[in-house]
Amino acid sequence: MIQGTFAFMEELLAPKDLRHNKLRGEDRAFHDWYRFVLSYPPHLVRAYIDKLGLEPGHLLVDPFCGTGTTLVEAKKRGVRSCGLEAHPMAHFASRVKTNWAIGADALLQDAERVARTALRALGQTNGELQRLSPEEENVLLSNSISPVPLHKCLVLRDAILAQPTSAIRDVELLALAWVAVFEASNLKFGPEVGVRRAKRLDAAVLEMWRTKVESMAGDLSEFASRRPVASECVLADARCALDTLPTNSINGVITSPPYPNEKDYTRTTRLESVLLQFVRSKHDLRALKQNLVRSNTRNVYRADDDDRAIANNEKIGAIAGEIERRRIALKKTSGFERLYHRVTALYFGGMKRHFEQLKRPLKPGAKLAYVVGDQASYLQVLIRTGELLADIANELGYNILALDLFRTRLSTATGEQLREEVLVLEWPGEKRMPQKNARNRYDQLIEKIFFNNYTDGATEVSFERDEFAAVAKKMKIVLPKNLGDIIYSYRYRSKLPKAITDLLREDEEWVIRSVGRARYVFARSPLHQISPNPRLSKIKILDSTPEVIRRYSLTDEQSLLAIVRYNRLIDIFTGVACYSLQSHLRTFVEDMGQVETDEIYIGINKNGEQFVFPVQAKGAKDSVGIIQVEQDLALCASKFPSLRCRPIAAQFVENDLVALFEFQMSEGLLSIKEERHYRLVPNDDLTDEELLEYRS
Repeated sequence: MIQGTFAFMEELLAPKDLRHNKLRGEDRAFHDWYRFVLSYPPHLVRAYIDKLGLEPGHLLVDPFCGTGTTLVEAKKRGVRSCGLEAHPMAHFASRVKTNWAIGADALLQDAERVARTALRALGQTNGELQRLSPEEENVLLSNSISPVPLHKCLVLRDAILAQPTSAIRDVELLALAWVAVFEASNLKFGPEVGVRRAKRLDAAVLEMWRTKVESMAGDLSEFASRRPVASECVLADARCALDTLPTNSINGVITSPPYPNEKDYTRTTRLESVLLQFVRSKHDLRALKQNLVRSNTRNVYRADDDDRAIANNEKIGAIAGEIERRRIALKKTSGFERLYHRVTALYFGGMKRHFEQLKRPLKPGAKLAYVVGDQASYLQVLIRTGELLADIANELGYNILALDLFRTRLSTATGEQLREEVLVLEWPGEKRMPQKNARNRYDQLIEKIFFNNYTDGATEVSFERDEFAAVAKKMKIVLPKNLGDIIYSYRYRSKLPKAITDLLREDEEWVIRSVGRARYVFARSPLHQISPNPRLSKIKILDSTPEVIRRYSLTDEQSLLAIVRYNRLIDIFTGVACYSLQSHLRTFVEDMGQVETDEIYIGINKNGEQFVFPVQAKGAKDSVGIIQVEQDLALCASKFPSLRCRPIAAQFVENDLVALFEFQMSEGLLSIKEERHYRLVPNDDLTDEELLEYRS
């Protein structure tokens, strides 16, 4: 839990009742005029209005305001608010729900006139049903609404639109949108919007509309005596329109941006968007989508370039790369599936643009709460949205105050519970921005710990795992859920910060060694660059991986170990008969602490000599590391003292190309003894001529 100037007590932050997403009875007023199916609940907004310290006179902004949950709740609490929303139907709903300067009696009188007009028109149809245009029908989900209820909705809409333009007319149209979707349509809402099997062939549209308007009038009457509070909703794209707000004007932000998944947010509002004439053709729909953050493959376009903003972000690049490798491995070839990796990068790039735009209108000390959710929609690759957005915001100069659990929800892709969280940030103001290029939180933590323990000229710098918590608290940085990931990242994925590497000669590197339980040391070491040699020839091997395994295998370390095992690549590479003994062997080694190797093979050669082969496996994005080899040697010396240890590393180069290394230690120096690349191919891809070339 984050401590410091903005500590949230867990029991206050996320009591069980806070995690429910349903609208409570006491919150019904205005919120239930029309509510986006995926909206967060008003009580969550209330909790964070209090936590962020927002009061009357402050300005609260929701840059992804949807159907106005934040704006309505702010208005109820007497806090000024401004929302941005790029979807015209949602923007309309937010604007109508926050205009309380409408007389309840005037609304009821006008609605009665509209009802009489609609009733007369319904009696004059002579059996001919009013329909949408072919272009409008082409936008809707098939069978969204049956002909008779649609006819009644269109007649009522025309009666409303015949009235002069006014705030009252807008309320009546919003009531129609609610009735059409929730009382007259065939739509059902779960994880995705769909069409129910049992169709509504008819519906009492006019009667339900009058009931809805009466309920809305009741809310206006109940709140008529409240002191007016300014609330504004702007039709705008949150990636590029925030610079229209006055400089240093925003005290707080409470919002929920789209999540990076395959939910097309325009599908859930398609019927009412067409009915109220915000979308009348596929061209209109495309124009709408182009103004939204790219969160699903249905709104990705050739000219999109938001991904350029995060081109150097290693974590997001690794996730996008893993999605694409998994797609190739699973032989997913549809147009949308080919965009999975791209939309992931576009999403986070768009959010980075948003955070950048937001800095100028924020007051120094402004606090922000973003409701976000982990995702696994893209071929079950886990995207920890909150942590990644925290890193992006931190790079731009925001302080990370907390990453609070809101609730968990079931992933339809994996069947697992995914976290929905509230990312809490603080804007310190430009004057407190880092003078150097902003860095991610791992860099900040590791650099601080290094220099806390470094003395001039040191060749070793010791530290303990517990230091991460103390440093993170002092720097107001949210720790990752798995502290070991920080160490792993700098061993196998990422370069250490430049301030640390500048202390080395060109032929040196810092390696992070374990020296006991939760104790480590940065050690100055000769430079080891262990990566597949691109000039090596590729040796073709008939792929012996069972097709069912190949179909579902991915491109991670576990899949690589399975492929190596099925194809007996350790035997082929070493020329020794090898047998897998155990995977993920973990043990405690004196002066090193707990170590683990990916897989252990026992081998025997033609002379009867026996060997132990510890195998480390790395995906294409990770690097083979000297530390893992050292740990493998130490583990084998401890567990198999009578056997000669021959450490091996396997690495994916491409989906069907595996690089194998054997290492040797001589006079304390590690070197590559042998390297081979094996391409796994079907029978038709290995010719007799190639087999002749392999003869020694």
